[in-house]
Amino acid sequence: MQATTGVCPVDWTAVAPDWDAHRGHVETLKTQLTAALVDGLALAPGDRVLELGAGTGELAALLAGRVRPSGTVIASDVAPGMLELIRARTAASPGVEVTQIDACDIPLGDGSVDVVVFRMGLMLVSDPARAVAECRRVLAPGGRVAAAVWGAPQDNPWLTSVGMAAMMHGVVQGGPPTGPGGPFSLADPSVLQGLFADAGFADISVQQVDTLASFADADEHFDTVRCLAPPLAAALSAASDEARAAVRATLAGLVAQYRTEDGLRIPVRSLLTLARRDR
Repeated sequence: MQATTGVCPVDWTAVAPDWDAHRGHVETLKTQLTAALVDGLALAPGDRVLELGAGTGELAALLAGRVRPSGTVIASDVAPGMLELIRARTAASPGVEVTQIDACDIPLGDGSVDVVVFRMGLMLVSDPARAVAECRRVLAPGGRVAAAVWGAPQDNPWLTSVGMAAMMHGVVQGGPPTGPGGPFSLADPSVLQGLFADAGFADISVQQVDTLASFADADEHFDTVRCLAPPLAAALSAASDEARAAVRATLAGLVAQYRTEDGLRIPVRSLLTLARRDR
């Protein structure tokens, strides 16, 4: 995502090529989450779906398949680079419209969609309460929303171990990004419950989804994760070759506990919120 009104102050266009290159890993670690999300929404042919923060477009293509032949999917992101990926991925998916949308200022009419999906983007918004309120506004009475975020830092070593290794060598500063707009800013289920309750949603559930991220070895783990988050990608790119090598070596030690005979299997935890707009 790229900085605009209400959105996190980082430019996700800068890492769009890397998300494209690693989309297989990105989607695989979300397989169980995506299945729970789609099942929870109970999509049907004819549904009008808005996906916010659609990223590489993989989920948008899946959603389109569930609402055909008469349904539609608005696949959106705020980062121009991500929009290019979405267009390429959904070019052969009938009923998909790709457009730039800021989640805090959705340019759709009240009650204009049946479903809103926000997979791994709500925590990156600097004003999530406003984004959730916008989601409710554009939903028709009885409409459903699904929003997924990362769980706590300690429950996501697939991601935090790379940042920790970088921090140990002075490549990045500070602790895990738990502040507003950070990947772990909505890692408390009670906070998520409150966000959607305050916005006026009903039938709110927040479920924990656990899985494992698979990598052939520590090098593949580093090469994948290092480029997915703009601040970390920028810091590592600016670091010296010696510093990057040191981070890589330290990471290998941190994730050694997750080594199996089939490679690394590192814990991943996400939180899935499902809710409905009351009639």
